[in-house]
Amino acid sequence: ISILPMDRNISAWLVPLLLAVGCVALIGNIFHARKINKSLMLDIEQAQADAQVFSDNSKDCTKKVATLTEEKNQLTAQLTSANTALTALQEDNIKLPIDSKAADTAAEKTEEGKKEEGEKD
Repeated sequence: ISILPMDRNISAWLVPLLLAVGCVALIGNIFHARKINKSLMLDIEQAQADAQVFSDNSKDCTKKVATLTEEKNQLTAQLTSANTALTALQEDNIKLPIDSKAADTAAEKTEEGKKEEGEKD
């Protein structure tokens, strides 16, 4: 097999050309990776900032829930107290007409007793 002079000429410049293309591709890849890494770092920083904001909001909400729970417990206690007082008043209100009738009956008997004493005199 004989190598033509033209073949030797092609191999002489083909290897350096392939090396140059490979270097350009590697340099392009490096810059692309840097760009993607920078973008990812910005995304990570944004996610960390968002997580901090959400954490702060969670703490605030927890405090508000605790405050509202305490207010609810106080209102429940007041409602229970008011219901107890209402029940007592309703029971007194039921007893009042009965006591009033008994008092009226006693007053009538007293008046009848006085009339009878007055008639005896």
